[in-house]
Formats: sequence, structure tokens, C-alpha cells
Amino acid sequence: MLIGLMAASDTHENNYFTEIAKTAKSFNMKVCKFSPKNIDMDLKKVRGERFDAESETWIATSFDLPDFVYDRCFHGLVRESTETRHKIEWLKDNSNFLGMGLPGKWEVYQILKNHPHLQAFFPETVQVTTPEDIIGHLERLDKIIIKPEFGAGGTGIYLLSKTEDGTLVSMTKKGTKYDRPFSSKSQLNKWLQHLLNRYRYLCQPYLELCTQNNEPFDLRILLQKNEKNQWMERGRGIRTGQKDGITSNLATGGEAISLDNFNKRNPETISIAVEQKIHHILRTLPVETEAVFERLFELGIDLGIDKKGQIWIMDINSKPGRKIIQALQPETMKDIHRAPFQYSQYLAEQLQKEVNRK
Repeated sequence: MLIGLMAASDTHENNYFTEIAKTAKSFNMKVCKFSPKNIDMDLKKVRGERFDAESETWIATSFDLPDFVYDRCFHGLVRESTETRHKIEWLKDNSNFLGMGLPGKWEVYQILKNHPHLQAFFPETVQVTTPEDIIGHLERLDKIIIKPEFGAGGTGIYLLSKTEDGTLVSMTKKGTKYDRPFSSKSQLNKWLQHLLNRYRYLCQPYLELCTQNNEPFDLRILLQKNEKNQWMERGRGIRTGQKDGITSNLATGGEAISLDNFNKRNPETISIAVEQKIHHILRTLPVETEAVFERLFELGIDLGIDKKGQIWIMDINSKPGRKIIQALQPETMKDIHRAPFQYSQYLAEQLQKEVNRK
């Protein structure tokens, strides 16, 4: 069985893919890696690299379409080209993806916000297309967060606050908070229009998702499917940002700390009631998300906890990073590297059963 590891570029996820490929031998599977732009739809071939188990190196070659594809293509704020998107969709019809991925944050929110067991955990979210939309929400709420619909890693997130002199726009970059005051509405309009011309944005009320010391934090939980199609928690950890900062993402300067250390520093924050709500979300969210959208293999769930102990689902990522788990629970990486093969075996068995039924 040939497992294809697909990333947006030839170098992206290289270390991760190599560690996965090293475990393929014990499953009697072969591994290749490639970028979707190198798919040849006419020849039904892919140009990429094959992993040589003996020398543990990647060798450039072309190969038939993989039996199963582990899709790790994420494009941040920039969506892939129409041609690349077309090739990915074609490959989905001609191979078997471990997980089909999720659409943008807005589409996911619109569907899941009405789920009776989950709706209490989603913050009010609206799509904004004009500066007037954003300013209208700011007038109503005094403090709002705007974030890109296809953003990742905390990039492009801004806090807008109403002040006596006008509006204060704040952002976090590489661990430093930057403030930009706007006294004139036309200047603010111009700046917002520039932002909206580049990306599609969502707007949410500002939630105090911070410790008593005003350090923003969130809880990242990584889930993957096992060989029995069951969701397994691979690890969890807290990301904290700078005091009075906006985001806690590692990419914007956040720090990963273990749950134990966080609880020692902030003993009141994660109560038994909060733990019960987290358990409820983990039991419900993956199953219900998959019921509405297509098959999923892994999920990164980001939860915010406000000062009143209310839990908020801030992000659901079908192509999650592993930095926080790698830093805090390195012993679980072995299971993470084995998971694509175990889940491929499960899917292969299901396909075989379908063939037998026919």
C-alpha cells in the first residue's frame, strides 16, 4: 500500500513526514511525499519523492497515485490557486484521503452554532465585508476582535477598542503588542478597507480569555483517529501570551506550558465544572463535525476560558500543528507518527468490505 504525504510545498512538513515515513516499515507500507501542483491528471501520475527505508532518505521520482493521501496542505491567509484546487479535488475523486478537511471558519460556525449540544460554546460571530460593518459592531460592543476567515497561527487578528479620542487598534507580532490609535473615522475606514480588500474577515465580541494577571491563554487539544475509527486525544497544553496581549498563538510569540504548571500558577481557572464542559465538547464536537462535513482524520480544538469560567470554542482545525504537543508531551509523538498508517488500515478494511458486499 502506498501512502502519499501531501504538503503545499516540497519542503513543508519535511521533518514530520520523515518521522512518519520511518514507521512505515512496521506496517509493510510504502511512503511518498509530493505537492499538489505536481499531480499529472492526464497520466494519473505524481512527481515527488519516495522514502527509501534502508537509507532513510527521500529519492526524487514519479509514481502512481497513492492508495491513501494524508493531506497537510494549508495555505494560511492565501488560498491556493484555482489550478491547484482543481488538482486536489481531482485527486480526492481518484484516491482516498484520510481526512477531507474543513471549509472556512465561517461555514463551520454557521452550521455548528445551531447544534443543541454545542451552541452555548460558540461566541457570536459575523462576517464583515465593509468598514461600516466593523464600525457598527464596534459602536454596539465597545471592543471587538476581527480575524481572517482562512487565517492560521494568530496572523491578521486585531482588537479594536472604542476610546475617548476615537478607536485603538491593537495586534500582537512576535510576542510584542502594537497599538495604533485612529482619531479620525475616515482614516480608520481607509485602513479597514485596505484589510478587507486583501482578506475575508469575521468579527467577534472581545472575550476576556485571560488569567487573573491578564495573560491571554487558550487550551489546545489534539485528536486523531485510531485503527478502529475512534477519536483519541493525543495531548493537550496551554498557550499563554504576553500580559495585556491579544493572542496566545505560538506563531505570534506565545509560550506553551503544561496543564499542571498552568494550574499551579492559576489554581482557580480550570475548575471541575470547566473540566466537565471540556469533556462534553471533546465527546460531542468531533462526532458532530464529521456528521455534518466529510470524513476527518485529525482535529486541533482551541478552547478559550473566560474569567467567569465559561468555555468558548475559538477554532476547529482539521490540519492542526503539533508544536505544543511536541514541546510538552514528546512521548506521544510516536503514536502521532503511527496514526496515518493505522487509520489507512481501517479505511482499507472498509473499502474491502464494500467490494465484498458488491
